[in-house]
Amino acid sequence: MPFLSMVQTIKGQIMARIYSKKEEAGKWHGKMCPKIRKRLERHVEAANTCTTDPAGLGIFQVNDRGADFEVDIKSRTCSCRRWDLTGIPCCHGVAACRHEKIPPEEMVHSCYSIETYLKAYEHIIMPCRDVAEWQRMYGREILPPPILKKKGRRKKNRRQQPEEKEGRAGRKMGRGGAVIHCSYCGAAGHNIGGCTDFKLGLRPKKKGKIVRAKPPVSSDSENEDPVLTQEQNMHTMGLSQPEHTPYEAEVISTLIVETQSCQRQNVQPTALLENAFIQANVQMQP
Repeated sequence: MPFLSMVQTIKGQIMARIYSKKEEAGKWHGKMCPKIRKRLERHVEAANTCTTDPAGLGIFQVNDRGADFEVDIKSRTCSCRRWDLTGIPCCHGVAACRHEKIPPEEMVHSCYSIETYLKAYEHIIMPCRDVAEWQRMYGREILPPPILKKKGRRKKNRRQQPEEKEGRAGRKMGRGGAVIHCSYCGAAGHNIGGCTDFKLGLRPKKKGKIVRAKPPVSSDSENEDPVLTQEQNMHTMGLSQPEHTPYEAEVISTLIVETQSCQRQNVQPTALLENAFIQANVQMQP
């Protein structure tokens, strides 16, 4: 029965603790516990730098290195709030007690006394007999809850704390609270596996990548790999502007003027003129 063994172990530890605390408190001297006495001694040493000015009715103005504090011995309070919260006189309260010749130990709260400490451990836990000597109870047997096997593969490693997740690149940050976006439609809250547009075959709403056009390939260089230069790519995308020479406008205007001034003459077909060779051969004909 592991449950009974656990309860008996806890009972034995508490029983031994109560006995050891009572034996330890029996060796103390004075009215206060040792830890509280050491703390009060530090406050007594710090009170050497304080000066007191009595106002009457147990109220004092204590100056501690340029700062003023109000101390009331009757209500056991100080404006620094340390005496109010802990019940142990602060250095300002100790300085006021010195002025009235009151021992600081008498101003400590009673909860820190050895008498109160012994009252907390005055009760003892009685030991139990062996299990074989227990009285038989004919009641319903109490069994532990049934163990239900969970679905999925059983985890072998325990859950690590965030500060324990250290990798080669440093501490890994969790993705909790991050909003995912679809790589197909760009909407938030799902990925491409749960995208409705992708399943229906609709066109993606996100802007596609820029497709660079290829330059025309001549017949002589069909077997060669096409080379796409930066100027051709910018011209294809409409980012570049054609270069203009400074004399281009003058040349164009000159050509237009010459074209308008020169008109074609309509030449009518006429018979060819006979030369001397043809006339000599014609006379030799029979």
